[in-house]
Amino acid sequence: MTHEAFERSAMAGLSLQNSPGHGISRRAVLQAGIGTGIAASVGPFISRALAAEPIRIGVVLPKSGTYAVQGENGHHGAEVAVKDFGGEVLGRPIELVWLDEPNPQTTVQNVNELIQVRKVVAVQGGISSGDILAIMPIAERTKTLLMATGPNATEITGAKCNRYTFRVDLPNHVTVRTVYPSLAQHGKNWYFVSASYAWGIDAYNQMKTLLESHGGKVAGYDQAPLGTTDYSSFILKVRSAKPDVVFLGLGGSDITNFLKQYQQVGLTGKVPVSSPIVNDSDLWAAGPEASTGIYPKLWNYTGPYNTPKSKSFAQKYQQQFGAPPEVEGWQDWFGCTAVLTAIRETKSTDSKKLVEFLEDYKFAGYKDQPIYFRSWDHQLIQPTLVAQVKSKITDPHDYFDIVSQEPGHGGSLDAFFGTRAGSECKLGSL
Repeated sequence: MTHEAFERSAMAGLSLQNSPGHGISRRAVLQAGIGTGIAASVGPFISRALAAEPIRIGVVLPKSGTYAVQGENGHHGAEVAVKDFGGEVLGRPIELVWLDEPNPQTTVQNVNELIQVRKVVAVQGGISSGDILAIMPIAERTKTLLMATGPNATEITGAKCNRYTFRVDLPNHVTVRTVYPSLAQHGKNWYFVSASYAWGIDAYNQMKTLLESHGGKVAGYDQAPLGTTDYSSFILKVRSAKPDVVFLGLGGSDITNFLKQYQQVGLTGKVPVSSPIVNDSDLWAAGPEASTGIYPKLWNYTGPYNTPKSKSFAQKYQQQFGAPPEVEGWQDWFGCTAVLTAIRETKSTDSKKLVEFLEDYKFAGYKDQPIYFRSWDHQLIQPTLVAQVKSKITDPHDYFDIVSQEPGHGGSLDAFFGTRAGSECKLGSL
């Protein structure tokens, strides 16, 4: 029997094992080889079969609910990253496996499925801090790389950090320091409204501490359930308190609904609004008349601080999906790129090797200076933007003027994200 005939014979007996969702059974291959008397041919055949097996990257991002639009945009960003690699790495096709991120309990189930059933080599995504905090122990226990692209709660790279989790997005203690100087110019009497879960509560605590340390005071504070549609009672309390600034721990459709109703009662443009994050699509959904505020921003597809590499990403994204990318698209593009770069450079899918690579690598060209995951807390160290909503919006997507980049005036980028001595992060061993 020829080598080609052997392969046809073997494959005929392996249709089940080699179907989608199944690995190739080495035992069955050996049995086929022994039956034909050419077991020596098995080794090369197994190598070629494994080479065709996809390298799967798990994606957990919302498909429904408050952050569904950001979930779709993030997945699109990851798709662009895969396309940048030509659809393969280590000679094997790249497959993104996207499961929903609707709430911590279901997200835990989905991550377990990705790791145990879908056999992904890494997991990326996560917009809700509560969901990411729930799945971080799974990454640590199963020794699976987790690239958290969109959560902001401080403890992710603080008290709850672990060796297998990396974060792309900005922690709240950085975002509040980015935007506070611009907001402080309007006065020291602030009103807070935040979502009643990990990120929103942490955002309030971080900004409250900063405000009070500079002599400011809290005029009022309310928590709203995630997914609130009617903010009228909160906004009436804001109007009655007459604050100098309104600081929101809201995102997704929550901040969209707040801004629309804020405009309906005539407060838009009268009392400045901010939040520790802003997604472009939040304001696109609110519309140009209701959009207002000054915000910290991780990235913007326009402005003076963009780089040729990130501009190229924005062009590819728009060509493929018909609209420019919002910040979540960039975050998941970069997060997926970081994972695939680690796989390519280490020539491995072993999470231990990927972790060690990411702890020691600098990514050039994505921003106007090299960015990197800090080895002792796995936070992506990068400059941040201060973005002001345009006074007159004429483009359906270009809503922001980029006012500045922080830290400014030659400040230390690493120190801006906090010192090791002041951190509660204690990374474990691999």
